[in-house]
Amino acid sequence: MDGFWEYMGLRGKRVAIIHHDDLGMFKAQNDAFRELPFLTGSLLSPSMWVPDLVVNPKPGADLGVHLTLNSEWAHCRIRPLTCGRSLRDPQGYLWRTTEEAWANAEAVEAEEEFRAQIEHALKLGIDITHIDTHMGSVMRPDLAEIYVRLACHYRVPALIPDTTQYPLRSEFRGRLEALLERVRLPRLKLAGIPYVQWRREDRKRAFRDFLLEAEPGVYHVIHHACFKTEETRDLPDIDIREGDLAILNDPEIKELIESGWELVTYREIRDSLRKYLGNEPWMV
Repeated sequence: MDGFWEYMGLRGKRVAIIHHDDLGMFKAQNDAFRELPFLTGSLLSPSMWVPDLVVNPKPGADLGVHLTLNSEWAHCRIRPLTCGRSLRDPQGYLWRTTEEAWANAEAVEAEEEFRAQIEHALKLGIDITHIDTHMGSVMRPDLAEIYVRLACHYRVPALIPDTTQYPLRSEFRGRLEALLERVRLPRLKLAGIPYVQWRREDRKRAFRDFLLEAEPGVYHVIHHACFKTEETRDLPDIDIREGDLAILNDPEIKELIESGWELVTYREIRDSLRKYLGNEPWMV
């Protein structure tokens, strides 16, 4: 896929997909998506606020599915869309952590769940432009093969870092790299507003430095912007999420993005990829 970015006219440029994670988890998350000028994000299909993205859509929204096998927070747990017993904790919710999901999920049931999450969004009328992964939960090698196979089946790009940047156990790494060599999907550079409990000023400074200093490439830039409301005030990372919204609304940050970067959507990548590969197989 070395020639794909050249085909799109992006080689040698600094290109950003400003990507809004966790859509559908809260209305306040969806509202932040609608306020910001950036079009791209991905939704957690099992979450209750996904229909809101359809009933009250953002014009031009570029939406993917944030495939998940885990349900992160104790007070806003989500259940799988399918009946796979290996996907559920003792209370019937998705496992809390990625490690728990990896330790328990059977590949056949995980594939059924991933398909259900994609199909749910399609049946709501959402034009799915890509798939990505919540907390790296698809990065167990057998699950990663399902992940890229689904991308090829639905003919959409998947978030695949240009190096294996997810924190992985050593026995996973070689198998993953061998798998990804077989897939005709572009890899991206992974970046984002630092997801750490720093002061907001320090997080903004780190993101500003990235915007100024990053080398050329196509970057998937992750953020979790969200309003702090009655609904979200008890979320353990709400200060981070509220900070992301403030940072992306900051005039200095907006100017750096507008003046130094070319913005692209996954819809543009998807449509170009379909033309670039034509009738050729996406996985070899």
